[in-house]
Amino acid sequence: MPRRLRLHNPAISAWAPGVNYLTGPGINNTDLSVQKTFQITEHKSLQLRGDAFNVFNHTQFSGYNTTVNFSGLTNPTVTNLFLKPNGTINDLNGFGTVSGARDPRIMQLVMRFVF
Repeated sequence: MPRRLRLHNPAISAWAPGVNYLTGPGINNTDLSVQKTFQITEHKSLQLRGDAFNVFNHTQFSGYNTTVNFSGLTNPTVTNLFLKPNGTINDLNGFGTVSGARDPRIMQLVMRFVF
């Protein structure tokens, strides 16, 4: 089979990066669990466990607004930026804003009697 010639125009690809090229930061979540078993008799024991989810309380934002709106094809002015050029607020839900955060540190203490 003959190889097909693929033309590349850098002027077009420079402004068209592709689909889903804006990604948010990854999830940085560390969980910790500590457990101690106290033997009461041969068949009975007491378990004490402490769990911490997101133990370092690392803030993890979610819900990024990655939509950019332009004035038109011939006028590439972005219309949905968060701030205006003079520094005043233009759109609270504009491009690049964050609308949520993942769970903060959650801790629980568990006691279980095993028989």
